[in-house]
Amino acid sequence: MNNQLSRYRAFDTFKAVPRIDVKRCYVTAQYFENLDRGNNRYLPKLTRQEFVDRLQTSKYYVQKLSEPELDERILEGNCPKRLKMYNECTWYIGVISGSEVGVWKGAGGLPVNWTYGSLADTANYVSQAFQSNGTKLPARAGRAIPRIIPNLDLIEREPYLYPIIVPGATMGRGFNGRPYAHFEVMNGDIEDGCMRSIALVVQGLSTFHAYVGMKNITK
Repeated sequence: MNNQLSRYRAFDTFKAVPRIDVKRCYVTAQYFENLDRGNNRYLPKLTRQEFVDRLQTSKYYVQKLSEPELDERILEGNCPKRLKMYNECTWYIGVISGSEVGVWKGAGGLPVNWTYGSLADTANYVSQAFQSNGTKLPARAGRAIPRIIPNLDLIEREPYLYPIIVPGATMGRGFNGRPYAHFEVMNGDIEDGCMRSIALVVQGLSTFHAYVGMKNITK
Protein backbone atom coordinates (compact mmCIF):
# COMPACT_ATOMS: atom_id res chain seq x y z
CA MET A 1 0.00 0.00 0.00
CA ASN A 2 1.27 3.49 -0.81
CA ASN A 3 3.17 4.96 2.14
CA GLN A 4 1.09 8.16 1.98
CA LEU A 5 -1.83 6.12 3.33
CA SER A 6 0.20 5.23 6.41
CA ARG A 7 -0.32 8.80 7.65
CA TYR A 8 -3.85 7.69 8.52
CA ARG A 9 -4.18 5.75 11.76
CA ALA A 10 -6.46 3.09 10.32
CA PHE A 11 -4.70 2.84 6.95
CA ASP A 12 -4.93 -0.94 7.15
CA THR A 13 -8.69 -0.61 6.64
CA PHE A 14 -8.27 1.14 3.28
CA LYS A 15 -9.34 -0.67 0.13
CA ALA A 16 -8.90 0.60 -3.42
CA VAL A 17 -12.06 1.61 -5.28
CA PRO A 18 -12.68 2.84 -8.84
CA ARG A 19 -12.99 6.60 -9.16
CA ILE A 20 -16.47 6.20 -10.64
CA ASP A 21 -17.64 5.22 -7.14
CA VAL A 22 -16.47 8.60 -5.83
CA LYS A 23 -18.17 10.45 -8.66
CA ARG A 24 -21.39 8.54 -7.99
CA CYS A 25 -21.14 9.52 -4.34
CA TYR A 26 -20.74 13.22 -5.14
CA VAL A 27 -23.53 13.30 -7.74
CA THR A 28 -25.86 11.35 -5.45
CA ALA A 29 -25.43 13.90 -2.67
CA GLN A 30 -26.04 16.79 -5.07
CA TYR A 31 -29.08 15.14 -6.64
CA PHE A 32 -30.47 14.31 -3.19
CA GLU A 33 -30.15 17.94 -2.04
CA ASN A 34 -31.71 19.43 -5.16
CA LEU A 35 -34.50 16.92 -5.80
CA ASP A 36 -37.88 18.68 -5.76
CA ARG A 37 -36.37 21.67 -3.99
CA GLY A 38 -38.13 24.17 -6.21
CA ASN A 39 -37.46 27.74 -5.11
CA ASN A 40 -36.41 26.72 -1.61
CA ARG A 41 -32.87 27.77 -0.76
CA TYR A 42 -32.32 24.94 1.72
CA LEU A 43 -33.24 21.28 1.82
CA PRO A 44 -36.47 20.95 3.81
CA LYS A 45 -36.77 18.94 6.99
CA LEU A 46 -37.53 15.35 5.99
CA THR A 47 -39.34 12.55 7.75
CA ARG A 48 -37.55 9.22 7.98
CA GLN A 49 -39.54 7.79 5.10
CA GLU A 50 -39.04 10.90 2.98
CA PHE A 51 -35.30 10.64 3.56
CA VAL A 52 -35.25 6.96 2.58
CA ASP A 53 -37.38 7.55 -0.53
CA ARG A 54 -35.28 10.50 -1.65
CA LEU A 55 -32.07 8.52 -1.17
CA GLN A 56 -33.37 5.56 -3.16
CA THR A 57 -34.52 7.86 -5.97
CA SER A 58 -31.12 9.56 -6.04
CA LYS A 59 -29.20 6.28 -6.10
CA TYR A 60 -31.41 4.87 -8.86
CA TYR A 61 -30.78 7.98 -10.95
CA VAL A 62 -27.01 7.93 -10.43
CA GLN A 63 -26.55 4.20 -11.00
CA LYS A 64 -27.81 4.58 -14.57
CA LEU A 65 -25.17 7.19 -15.45
CA SER A 66 -21.93 6.33 -17.21
CA GLU A 67 -18.70 7.94 -16.04
CA PRO A 68 -18.77 10.54 -18.86
CA GLU A 69 -22.35 11.39 -17.85
CA LEU A 70 -21.28 11.72 -14.22
CA ASP A 71 -18.49 14.04 -15.37
CA GLU A 72 -21.08 16.19 -17.12
CA ARG A 73 -23.13 16.44 -13.91
CA ILE A 74 -20.05 17.49 -11.95
CA LEU A 75 -19.21 20.13 -14.54
CA GLU A 76 -22.80 21.40 -14.47
CA GLY A 77 -22.04 22.56 -10.95
CA ASN A 78 -19.21 24.69 -12.36
CA CYS A 79 -16.65 22.40 -10.73
CA PRO A 80 -13.81 21.81 -13.23
CA LYS A 81 -11.24 21.76 -10.39
CA ARG A 82 -13.26 19.11 -8.59
CA LEU A 83 -13.44 16.89 -11.65
CA LYS A 84 -9.72 17.36 -12.29
CA MET A 85 -8.93 16.35 -8.71
CA TYR A 86 -11.18 13.30 -8.89
CA ASN A 87 -9.44 12.18 -12.08
CA GLU A 88 -5.94 12.81 -10.72
CA CYS A 89 -6.42 10.73 -7.58
CA THR A 90 -6.23 7.05 -6.85
CA TRP A 91 -9.16 6.32 -4.54
CA TYR A 92 -9.65 4.26 -1.42
CA ILE A 93 -12.43 3.62 1.03
CA GLY A 94 -11.60 3.29 4.69
CA VAL A 95 -11.97 4.52 8.25
CA ILE A 96 -10.70 8.01 9.11
CA SER A 97 -10.60 10.01 12.31
CA GLY A 98 -12.08 13.45 12.88
CA SER A 99 -8.68 14.57 14.17
CA GLU A 100 -6.92 13.68 10.89
CA VAL A 101 -8.86 15.79 8.40
CA GLY A 102 -10.19 19.32 8.16
CA VAL A 103 -13.31 20.93 6.71
CA TRP A 104 -13.53 23.60 4.02
CA LYS A 105 -12.78 27.19 4.92
CA GLY A 106 -15.96 28.55 6.51
CA ALA A 107 -17.89 25.36 5.67
CA GLY A 108 -21.65 25.87 5.85
CA GLY A 109 -21.14 29.56 6.62
CA LEU A 110 -19.39 28.77 9.92
CA PRO A 111 -16.98 31.37 11.28
CA VAL A 112 -13.72 30.87 9.42
CA ASN A 113 -11.69 30.52 12.61
CA TRP A 114 -13.87 27.55 13.59
CA THR A 115 -12.46 25.75 10.54
CA TYR A 116 -8.77 26.45 11.12
CA GLY A 117 -8.12 23.14 12.89
CA SER A 118 -9.33 19.59 12.48
CA LEU A 119 -12.86 18.36 11.86
CA ALA A 120 -12.92 17.39 15.55
CA ASP A 121 -12.08 20.98 16.50
CA THR A 122 -14.81 22.35 14.23
CA ALA A 123 -17.35 19.89 15.63
CA ASN A 124 -16.44 21.00 19.15
CA TYR A 125 -17.26 24.62 18.28
CA VAL A 126 -20.57 23.51 16.77
CA SER A 127 -21.42 21.41 19.82
CA GLN A 128 -20.74 24.36 22.11
CA ALA A 129 -22.95 26.56 19.93
CA PHE A 130 -25.82 24.06 20.16
CA GLN A 131 -25.50 24.09 23.95
CA SER A 132 -25.38 27.88 24.20
CA ASN A 133 -28.51 29.98 23.98
CA GLY A 134 -26.42 33.00 23.05
CA THR A 135 -24.73 31.49 19.99
CA LYS A 136 -26.62 31.15 16.73
CA LEU A 137 -25.19 29.07 13.92
CA PRO A 138 -25.20 30.55 10.40
CA ALA A 139 -28.19 29.70 8.24
CA ARG A 140 -26.83 26.78 6.22
CA ALA A 141 -25.04 24.99 9.07
CA GLY A 142 -27.81 25.89 11.51
CA ARG A 143 -30.40 24.19 9.31
CA ALA A 144 -28.35 21.40 7.73
CA ILE A 145 -26.75 19.81 10.79
CA PRO A 146 -29.93 19.44 12.91
CA ARG A 147 -31.76 18.06 9.86
CA ILE A 148 -28.99 15.55 9.19
CA ILE A 149 -28.78 14.18 12.73
CA PRO A 150 -32.13 12.25 12.83
CA ASN A 151 -31.00 10.15 9.85
CA LEU A 152 -27.34 9.93 10.77
CA ASP A 153 -27.44 6.18 11.29
CA LEU A 154 -28.49 5.77 7.64
CA ILE A 155 -25.89 8.27 6.42
CA GLU A 156 -23.12 6.57 8.37
CA ARG A 157 -23.80 3.23 6.63
CA GLU A 158 -24.51 4.53 3.11
CA PRO A 159 -21.47 4.48 0.75
CA TYR A 160 -23.27 6.85 -1.62
CA LEU A 161 -23.18 9.47 1.16
CA TYR A 162 -19.69 8.93 2.56
CA PRO A 163 -17.58 12.11 2.85
CA ILE A 164 -14.99 12.60 0.12
CA ILE A 165 -11.45 13.41 1.29
CA VAL A 166 -8.82 14.92 -1.03
CA PRO A 167 -5.10 15.17 -0.33
CA GLY A 168 -4.17 17.80 2.24
CA ALA A 169 -1.06 19.94 2.11
CA THR A 170 0.96 17.10 3.68
CA MET A 171 0.43 15.13 0.47
CA GLY A 172 0.72 17.85 -2.15
CA ARG A 173 -0.77 21.22 -2.88
CA GLY A 174 -4.23 20.29 -1.61
CA PHE A 175 -7.42 21.55 -3.21
CA ASN A 176 -7.45 25.14 -1.92
CA GLY A 177 -10.26 24.38 0.50
CA ARG A 178 -7.95 25.26 3.41
CA PRO A 179 -5.99 27.97 1.63
CA TYR A 180 -4.19 29.99 4.28
CA ALA A 181 -1.02 29.41 6.25
CA HIS A 182 -2.85 29.68 9.58
CA PHE A 183 -5.02 26.66 8.74
CA GLU A 184 -3.70 23.55 10.44
CA VAL A 185 -2.17 21.13 7.94
CA MET A 186 -4.13 17.89 7.99
CA ASN A 187 -3.73 14.53 6.26
CA GLY A 188 -6.69 15.33 4.05
CA ASP A 189 -9.36 17.95 3.39
CA ILE A 190 -13.08 17.14 3.23
CA GLU A 191 -13.93 18.10 -0.34
CA ASP A 192 -17.59 17.08 -0.12
CA GLY A 193 -19.70 16.15 2.90
CA CYS A 194 -18.51 18.73 5.43
CA MET A 195 -21.93 19.09 7.06
CA ARG A 196 -22.42 15.33 7.22
CA SER A 197 -18.95 14.89 8.72
CA ILE A 198 -19.53 17.59 11.34
CA ALA A 199 -22.85 15.99 12.28
CA LEU A 200 -21.18 12.58 12.68
CA VAL A 201 -18.56 13.94 15.07
CA VAL A 202 -21.01 16.16 16.96
CA GLN A 203 -23.00 13.01 17.66
CA GLY A 204 -19.98 11.32 19.18
CA LEU A 205 -18.35 9.37 16.36
CA SER A 206 -14.57 9.80 16.49
CA THR A 207 -14.11 7.67 13.33
CA PHE A 208 -16.21 6.99 10.24
CA HIS A 209 -15.96 5.69 6.69
CA ALA A 210 -14.95 7.98 3.84
CA TYR A 211 -13.54 7.98 0.35
CA VAL A 212 -9.90 9.05 0.46
CA GLY A 213 -7.98 10.25 -2.59
CA MET A 214 -4.22 10.02 -3.08
CA LYS A 215 -2.39 11.96 -5.74
CA ASN A 216 0.70 11.00 -7.72
CA ILE A 217 0.32 7.28 -7.25
CA THR A 218 1.16 5.06 -10.19
CA LYS A 219 -2.03 3.35 -11.25
